Order: sequence, then C-alpha cells, then structure tokens
Amino acid sequence: MKTPWHVWVIGVLMLVWFGMGALDYTMSHLRSAAYIAMIPEAVRADMLAYLDGYPIWATSAWATGVWFAVLGALLLLARSRFAVPALILSMIGFLANCTYTFVLGPQLASLTGTGSKLFTLAIFVSLLAAIFYVRRQDSNGVLS
Repeated sequence: MKTPWHVWVIGVLMLVWFGMGALDYTMSHLRSAAYIAMIPEAVRADMLAYLDGYPIWATSAWATGVWFAVLGALLLLARSRFAVPALILSMIGFLANCTYTFVLGPQLASLTGTGSKLFTLAIFVSLLAAIFYVRRQDSNGVLS
C-alpha cells in the first residue's frame, strides 16, 4: 500500500513536537547553561531545586513519556505498527509524571504559573491525538 501523504506530514510534526520535549528533558538534566539561563531569574533557583528534588520514579516516568513519544514518531515514519505501543507507553509515562508534578510533589504552578497546566494539557491532547491517529493508520493497513 502506498503511504498516504498525511502520514509523512503528521509523522514529521510529531517528531518536531515530541522532539522539543526530548530537548527539554535533555537540557534540564544536563543543566545546559544556555537553557537554564532562559528560566526567569526570579524563579531560577527554585526551579532548579524543584528539578533536583524529583524522585527517581518521576524522572523515569518523564523519560518514558518523552523518549517513547519520539520513538513513536520515528516508528510512524518507518510505517511500523510498533508506533502504537510506543505511544501508549509514552502516555503512561506522561500520566505518571503528571501525577507527581500536579498531585504528589511540590506544585509546579507555584513556580511557573497556570501556563504550565495549559502546556501540559496541550501535550496530553497532542499525545492522545497521536495515539488515535496512529491506531487509525494501523487499522487501515498503512503500518506493518
């Protein structure tokens, strides 16, 4: 079956969007000076303390959410049916990380304002849409 044009468009958009999450994860953990400098100075120390206080399970969930999303986008571009479970694992990691970020841990919104909640909602919606899209392509026989 010929790959529909929208698979390439959606796949590249997913890779860019989820790739930005991977960049955030990587730069946050490497403590890139240029990246850290983008945090407003008024909350920079508190934000770094917040990240340093992340428990290992929440960090693992963050990594799972980020890297499986990138993998899902790459697998979609490779027309692999394994894009579906990769994105589902990404969602599980994302939700586990959100549990710490918004329920169990110190409230991130106190450092970043309500923008972090809206951005998290955008990530959730885009990840959910990606799962539905990839499942649809799998059921249509586009993925193998």
